[in-house]
Amino acid sequence: MKNMLRKLFPVATAFVLCSCGGSVDEAAISLLEQAKERYAAGEYNSAKLLIDSLSETYPKAYKTRREAEVLRRDVLVKEKQRDVEFLAVQLQQLVVKRDSMISLMTLNKDSRYQDTGFYTVPSQAIKLNPYNCFLRASVKENGEAYITSFYRGKRIAHKEVKVSCTGSYVMCNEPFMSRSYKELGVYNERRDYKYGADGGIMDFIATGNGPFKVELTGDNGTFGYTLRAEDVAAVVQVLDLSNLLKTIEETNALCDEAQRALDFLRKSQQRSAVHDKE
Repeated sequence: MKNMLRKLFPVATAFVLCSCGGSVDEAAISLLEQAKERYAAGEYNSAKLLIDSLSETYPKAYKTRREAEVLRRDVLVKEKQRDVEFLAVQLQQLVVKRDSMISLMTLNKDSRYQDTGFYTVPSQAIKLNPYNCFLRASVKENGEAYITSFYRGKRIAHKEVKVSCTGSYVMCNEPFMSRSYKELGVYNERRDYKYGADGGIMDFIATGNGPFKVELTGDNGTFGYTLRAEDVAAVVQVLDLSNLLKTIEETNALCDEAQRALDFLRKSQQRSAVHDKE
């Protein structure tokens, strides 16, 4: 008896579906109407789920499915348009924050030779520190951050910079640029390190509590000093701006990508509308 029922069940199901074609269409239309309501309410993900359910549950409701696919294109366009608008607002807020931050800094840029300038904190201007040994933080307009070791005194030809605080320390010894010269009998040494290849010095300074001891080691000796509070603050300020500038770059890229996707969807929507009329 069970085997017979199993054999009869598909036949009975097919009979019911054939005899209830009208109810199938009505159910498909009901799902489409629900999807339209979700679309009108801005609930785009829910609308897409209802359209998917309609296509899977009622594959033979051809007319309703075609209308549902038209709605799907509308949903995708609106969804991407929302993304574009959201990113535009987010970018605007980031730019306002950036402008506020850079208003407190100095932009060093010679437009004749440089495409990208860099920002520094006014207190770390070289002309204000003619005799100081210090670490200067800077950040390019594209978000790349740097730490520069300035030393003035007896020649030590330093390469290694070590920063310590409460028993911990970090160090770097591979500057990407080195410059040395003698002026009025005093040696001036400058070593530039890029963030990420600075041995963690900038992060160490930005997150530590201080005081920080700096030790310079070279072929001709060593030299040590205590990092000034204003130099610590400069590192923090520069890293904050660096992170913000990088976020702006990333958000700009997302805006461009979202706009390209929206343009593609709109063109696809227009082509489909012409095809449907034909």
